[in-house]
Amino acid sequence: MKWMPNNYSEARGHVHELEWYLWFEGRQAFSLFDKGDSDVVPQTGYFTDSRNPGAYPVRPMIYPLVVNNRFKVRLVAIERDGPQKIDPDDTAKGEFYIDLDTKYPPVSDWRIIAADPRNTDLNVEASFQLQWLDYVDTAEIAEDGPPRIIDKSNYPYPWGANVMVFEHWLGLGRKAPLKLIDPNRASRREYWMINGNAARRMVQDLYRFNVNQLGVANDTISSVYVPKLNAGHVTVTLYEHDFSDGRFAQGAKKSFGSVGLFNLRDTGFDDRVSSAEVIHTYPKVIHRDVH
Repeated sequence: MKWMPNNYSEARGHVHELEWYLWFEGRQAFSLFDKGDSDVVPQTGYFTDSRNPGAYPVRPMIYPLVVNNRFKVRLVAIERDGPQKIDPDDTAKGEFYIDLDTKYPPVSDWRIIAADPRNTDLNVEASFQLQWLDYVDTAEIAEDGPPRIIDKSNYPYPWGANVMVFEHWLGLGRKAPLKLIDPNRASRREYWMINGNAARRMVQDLYRFNVNQLGVANDTISSVYVPKLNAGHVTVTLYEHDFSDGRFAQGAKKSFGSVGLFNLRDTGFDDRVSSAEVIHTYPKVIHRDVH
């Protein structure tokens, strides 16, 4: 976080007081209070506060709440540099939304300007950097409509029991579900799983997907989500080439069998996916006749 006082001195020869307030998604992150001669504009720099003389400048870490992959940033500045009757307070503000689906995350640079050029020359600026994003457990957000049972088995991830692939890190950007339905199933097999003296009949369905059929272009996938299912579990394998490509057998691949959201860059497989395979393994339901 960095403050930049571009211009905030309308009148000379006064002692000014300047307050800055910065909000992220409607919650004030922190404020700055500066007091001094009106003809002296403070140096651009990191967060300092004249209420704490001698304190070292700091770079505060902010944790805004992100809903639906977007959040609001708002900067407000108030300048007092004379008696109210002669020179009322000058105010300026600036605000915008950061949409994480349109700006390549997780590291990116931003700046916000508070200004009102028709009414004041007050103009201040703040810059900040997105360092990282993550899914966290927060207070529940109330939903409209009648009460209902919500599946929270994959909380806090918002995609439920769907296998998902994404254009960007952390489940951002264009996305596509790998739907486990009959038209996508390539094969099915059954087998006995023996555990000690107990045996259980299992079913294993194999689903295959070419990425260009999902609405996400080849070699752009950067993260994958593997959910927890109510029945059985899934293993997702990503391949470097299409199944019909003559290079398929020799191409690289990467499998994910644990539940969670995975960034492919961490595994050296970022922007290399052309096809995907999902294996769904679950117990066979046996219907017994009732007489």
